Amino acid sequence: MPKTKGYKTEVATLDDIFELTLLAREAYSGLPEKEHITFSSKKIGQLLEATIPNNTFLILALKDGDETVGYFFGMVSDYFFAIETQVSCLSWFIRPEHRSVRNALSMLKMYEEWGKGQGVSSINMINIKMDSPRLYEKLGYKMTETTFVKRV
Repeated sequence: MPKTKGYKTEVATLDDIFELTLLAREAYSGLPEKEHITFSSKKIGQLLEATIPNNTFLILALKDGDETVGYFFGMVSDYFFAIETQVSCLSWFIRPEHRSVRNALSMLKMYEEWGKGQGVSSINMINIKMDSPRLYEKLGYKMTETTFVKRV
């Protein structure tokens, strides 16, 4: 059971790019359900460099002391065929040994507050196989769609 005290969730800075890139590689490597993704450290570094200072994106870092042990990437955008604005979770990950409801809630709550501050009509979360849908349901989220991916 991971400790739950001493962690902090904060908005990432450009100084966090290296550790966030390592975490993203860890999150997306070796998982069969991610085989449709070819990971690029260079690309993620460039994306983080462009998105961290951009108000359209929220990049969070979960820290255990000075070590970054989790991340959350979110984006604000318009619905495709509607006038409403939404925020969408692009990716999130917490190293298994640091996972706890408290750490997950810390990042989710910060994301929700950011979304509300953007004046959105809805807050969207992705659900990957390692996530617990019950956590989302307890927070008031409802499943609305499923995505199927085929590598070509």
